[in-house]
Amino acid sequence: MDIANAAIHSPIRPVDQLVLDLLRRGEGLTVNDLTEKLEVTATAVRQRLDRLESAGYLERRKHSHGRGRPTFAYFLTDLGWRQVGVTYTDLAISLWSEILAIPDSQLRSEIIQRVSQRMGRAFRDLLPEGTLDDRMRSLANVMLSRRIPASFEREAGIPVLAVHACPYPDLVQRDQDRSLCRLEQQVLSQAIGQHMELSQCKLDGHGCCQFKPMDRGVAAT
Repeated sequence: MDIANAAIHSPIRPVDQLVLDLLRRGEGLTVNDLTEKLEVTATAVRQRLDRLESAGYLERRKHSHGRGRPTFAYFLTDLGWRQVGVTYTDLAISLWSEILAIPDSQLRSEIIQRVSQRMGRAFRDLLPEGTLDDRMRSLANVMLSRRIPASFEREAGIPVLAVHACPYPDLVQRDQDRSLCRLEQQVLSQAIGQHMELSQCKLDGHGCCQFKPMDRGVAAT
């Protein structure tokens, strides 16, 4: 099971969140450190650490001290940092508002395209090699691991990526010409490596947004 799938099937429990929050404040904590801070047994701490490590939220590193037995310290992974990180809603709203306010429509489109390509490459790097179905299914899992409700489906033999809630609800309210929808379409196309069509949208009253592959390929830049 890859990290994205592990995170989906191992949701964070409140007791596990405490461990992540402690590692956010001071990385490199040992079992003894966490036992003292949480005031629970070492066995209980190890169980929480094993769950979080298998789900990809933290990693264990060995530290040797002279001739004594090595100890292990725990650190947050990128996925762990995303789990405990603060949200940047205000920053995102400000940046997106400034992009939409650019009077030069060509420049505005170029900036949005460059942003979507960068975001798409970040997703693409997390996907395994495989068929179109494999990539779309893996992308849905990656989105789920980032708390974006998405699923892979097949309708009339056509693979469909369904996004059940907008990843950017605060931004959509400020987006009169649906530039954000086009950005998301470009992001997913870049991630999958093939042009994706927004075949239905929640803004039109549908239950979810659906993205379907088009015949043309998109260059992986």
